[in-house]
Amino acid sequence: MTPKSIKISSDKRYLQINYDEKKTLVLPSFFLRAFSPSAENKKNLASPKLSLNKKILIKKIEKVGNYALRIIFSDNHDTGIYSWEFLHEIGIKFQNSLNP
Repeated sequence: MTPKSIKISSDKRYLQINYDEKKTLVLPSFFLRAFSPSAENKKNLASPKLSLNKKILIKKIEKVGNYALRIIFSDNHDTGIYSWEFLHEIGIKFQNSLNP
């Protein structure tokens, strides 16, 4: 799912992803950091430690080709490449965690 637009909230705590079919996902920075698809974080994806990332903010986002996003976090982590599909998958996972 390719997003129509992506915005960082003014407080740098959320990433808002808008899709063509008027669907929007809002992902907190701590959740994105915990689910970073970087090689160094792969072992933590099965059971991410969300509480360790509560104070981490989004410093910047960079588009990677036409397929992904690189997110630079306040702890200087910047090696995860978030494909559009992966962002959508974890966005749905986060939404579902709010409404069990």
